[in-house]
Amino acid sequence: MVFDVELAAERLPPEWAEGPLPALRADAPGADRERRLTYFEPRVGESLFGTPARPSRWHLHNPAEADEPAVKAMELLRVPAAAGLGRRTAGLCVLHVRLGDDPRTELTALAALPTDHARLARLLPSGVRVADGASRAWTLTHMTFDQGPPPAVMPAPYASWETHDQWLWLLASRTPLERFAPDPEDTALFAGRVRFSADWQALVLRDGTAFVGLSADPGGDQTFHATAAHHVHTIYLDVFLLGRLQHLGANSLANTVSALTAREADVHRLLRLEGRLIELRRALWSSHITTRGKADELLERFQEQHRLDRLLTHTGTTLAETARYVEAARSRRASVALGLLSAVGLPFGVAYAAGALWGTPGPWTLLVATVVALLLTVAAFVSLPPLRGLVSDTAWDRAED
Repeated sequence: MVFDVELAAERLPPEWAEGPLPALRADAPGADRERRLTYFEPRVGESLFGTPARPSRWHLHNPAEADEPAVKAMELLRVPAAAGLGRRTAGLCVLHVRLGDDPRTELTALAALPTDHARLARLLPSGVRVADGASRAWTLTHMTFDQGPPPAVMPAPYASWETHDQWLWLLASRTPLERFAPDPEDTALFAGRVRFSADWQALVLRDGTAFVGLSADPGGDQTFHATAAHHVHTIYLDVFLLGRLQHLGANSLANTVSALTAREADVHRLLRLEGRLIELRRALWSSHITTRGKADELLERFQEQHRLDRLLTHTGTTLAETARYVEAARSRRASVALGLLSAVGLPFGVAYAAGALWGTPGPWTLLVATVVALLLTVAAFVSLPPLRGLVSDTAWDRAED
């Protein structure tokens, strides 16, 4: 389960090790930072794992204050600056939990864990707290069955669903049927399906993802399903953490752009926002993160569930339209200023030139030339509609400001 936290601590306690969680057991061979970097493209590696000089991810096996359901391990990930959240303390907390005999009920309760501040205060290290406004956790669930295909778990109206689809929906949605009963005929409910093999499938929904085994799991550490569980807790978790970072960054930028009114828009603000968009795309935004496995497909399903591509495209379009508006406004103001300068400067230039040519140098000649220039200017603005338009454009620009 994943939820937002504030990482105000400069240094975590010594029992927290740098890097992502290698495996569920400290003695198991696992995918540490260096091995996982060979799986992911370099452009997203720093955002997921940090660097040796600037670590951004830590893990802890078997927290001392863990309670039931048993928390087997924890991870902390600092949100990179590329997400543009405007603060250096934003982070994500990951709890690796083993569910008990009633996984559906436990999963529903775990989703609301961010509101249980007393329990989390015992788990989180000093200087780390649940972020303000965090109320629901995003969950990633993996379930297998020792007797082969999953048993039916939903009532008769859902008999047309495959039994593994029933489990996929219930685990990915984390929602009991009495709270929300999906339409049995709605095929779009499974648009987020990812088929791995004849042994397992996944379903990606907005608030959670479920992996369900389709073949029997005999148990043990050397089976296919044990390897699949290891992938879920390591590289596939990384995929969804990247998706969560994309979600945070895209929404933060979209909210900032939507709050920018036309009156407040200027070149400097737009340059900063366009820089944030470029940095977001550079460090986080990608749907192609590896050349192997199903990771790309999982990330695409996550992006589709949150409509992230559409959101980022709309944000970029809004920035481009705002930039065109600001540029057009600047051009119009420059044209108005040049027009007024020409309209006022010409009568004064003619009047002063005539005074210098035919008059006697002195204050009286300067005064007469100035009065004549003013009269010519007023006459020009009264008699010529285009000049009156320049005045009205100037007044409109001031009212807009």
